[in-house]
Parts: sequence; C-alpha cells; structure tokens
Amino acid sequence: MKSTLPILAALALCAAPFSRAADAAAASAAYPQETGATFAHTFPYSMIGQLLFANGDSWFSGSGTVVRPSSVLTAAHNLWDADGGFSTDILFRRGLAGRSDLSEQYASRIYVLSGYRENVRQFHLDDPRAFSYDTGGLVFRTPVAGGSNAGWWANPALLTGPAPLLALGYGGEFHTGDDLLSVAPTAPFLPVVGAFWENLSIYFESGMSGGPVFARATDGKLYLAGVVVAGSTAPPSAGIRVLDRAAAEFIRRYLK
Repeated sequence: MKSTLPILAALALCAAPFSRAADAAAASAAYPQETGATFAHTFPYSMIGQLLFANGDSWFSGSGTVVRPSSVLTAAHNLWDADGGFSTDILFRRGLAGRSDLSEQYASRIYVLSGYRENVRQFHLDDPRAFSYDTGGLVFRTPVAGGSNAGWWANPALLTGPAPLLALGYGGEFHTGDDLLSVAPTAPFLPVVGAFWENLSIYFESGMSGGPVFARATDGKLYLAGVVVAGSTAPPSAGIRVLDRAAAEFIRRYLK
C-alpha cells in the first residue's frame, strides 16, 4: 500500500468467498477523490501529511497524521520492511496540496507496534495477521504543527455504528500523490483478524497507507479511529488497523 517512486504497487488481500450482498457492495465501491487545498488546510485535515522515505534501494511515499504535538501516527509498513529494515530520510509534508505544503520536517525517531515485525517474518507483509499489528509512529525534534494535533479515540465501536466515517491519505496509484484524497464508506468496517478490519464499500489506493480514518462522534467532533493499511482491486476493498487499547498504549508511551 505504500507507493514506490515512480513505480506504483498495491498490496492485494486474500479475500474470503463473497455473498451476493458482498458482491453488490464491491460493485459499487467508492474510490478516493481529491479534496483540494482549502479542505487539506482545514483542521483536523491539516494534520494529515505525505511521507517520503527511503527503504533499501528505493524511495516510497505514504501518509500519516499528527496525533501528538511532536509525533505522527502512520502504518508500520511505511517504517520497517523485512528486507530493507527501518526506513530512512523520512520527510513529513503536512497539508500538502499540489506543490505547496503547510510544513516540512524530517523524523528523528521511529517506532513500530510490538508484534508487527514478528508477524511479518512469520506470515508475510500482506497477511491479515501482519496488518493486525500494522501501526507505527514518528517523533520529531520540534512540534510538527505549532503544537496542534488531531484528536484520536481508541474506540472501535465508532467504526461499526452510524457515525459518519471518512478515510484520507495521499494516494499515488490513480492520482499523482501530491493531493489529499478522501473516500467515505457507505457501510461499517467489519473485523477480519484481531485489530485488522475491512470495508467493501470503498477502495484505498497505494500511498494512502498510514492515513487516518476519522469518525464523527456524538459530541460532534472528529476523532481518528483507524489507520489505513491495505487495499485490493479485485475485488475492491479497504483495510485498516483500528485504534484499540494496544494502539492507545503505544501512542501514550512512545509518541510525544
């Protein structure tokens, strides 16, 4: 789900047999659309940014969200690979819209959720059991957005109820990768394995990995409730690592 530069590649999930209802949902799956500079520069969406980084001999792009004053939450597979090890030269371009952004900063420290590397080595990068641990964080030397950050809530129930949902990221498969994309599910996310959940009403494209899924709670506020980790074109589907108790502990302990 991270994008190579300039070559693009998407991870395909192993899909279970589909019912007629699932076939209908896949046939009408919504694809991400560009949001525009005004949207990308409006809080809390202005806390989202594009990640550019090196791993092995290649350069990649992904997405992330400022969740603590000096930290960004993203997908672990943007930060570590079984062959290339930890990514390097990680640049976070907050509020990128075309050729301009709100701020740029290189990460000074990398963290991945405990269990991610072990599950990738045991099962493979694009196995749902690896996606279930696919959470990572970046720490920067100074505040990323002047001390502001997006609200987050480790409450998986937000993803299954009637709360409006919006998934975002800097996709680079059908788009250039330089504009924030959004897509709104018309159905709830459903558990697959552990903290890896899937939705058949939308599609994520390469480069969106690490981007947020926002849910609007009953208090009217938007909370980051999941992180984009996977997408499949056949059939269309979207996979996220939900924010749960383990993710909350990861954020509180390692991000600042």
